[in-house]
Amino acid sequence: MDKISLDKETILNATEEVIRRFGPDKANITDVAKSLKVSHAAIYRYYNGKTALWNAVTERWLTHLHAPSNDILKEDSPADIKLCNLLKNFAEAKRLSAINDPEMFANYIKLACNSMEVIEKVKKDGMNRIEKIIVQGITEGIFFAESSHQAAKSVYLATSVFIHPNSFEDPDRKQNIESVVNLLLRGLKNPNK
Repeated sequence: MDKISLDKETILNATEEVIRRFGPDKANITDVAKSLKVSHAAIYRYYNGKTALWNAVTERWLTHLHAPSNDILKEDSPADIKLCNLLKNFAEAKRLSAINDPEMFANYIKLACNSMEVIEKVKKDGMNRIEKIIVQGITEGIFFAESSHQAAKSVYLATSVFIHPNSFEDPDRKQNIESVVNLLLRGLKNPNK
């Protein structure tokens, strides 16, 4: 086999390509190794099996998927506008990925059914982003919450229905997102403002 400079990033890139080519059910480590022109044992030096590799590729994919939310956190805007933008971004990111990158989305769904480790990390990250904005809103006097953590968890849970594939084809989806986000923002508003 040809010598290739192998690292985790190269393996993850190849794994995404293989998943997109064969789908998450048929793709395997041997396919990844063949695409890199290395032995499958070379892959095991970096990842101790298919589950670890698929978890890593899904985690990286989700990180890229949610990268725009980092920009939202940096926006110079009031917390209520920022939270509205973030929640809409969360809802649309998964729907658009299901349309634009169906194989990787299918891999994410499969992982969500089989391994909660990556999914729990993503949920925690989403709640942390929401909490940062809620804390900003409390500081600005826009929001009131006895516990920013509990408020963030409640907001996440209330909007998580929109990241589920069953909601993607709902003809009232955009209206429903708007209604839920507006309700949540009204619930967080400081009653003294």
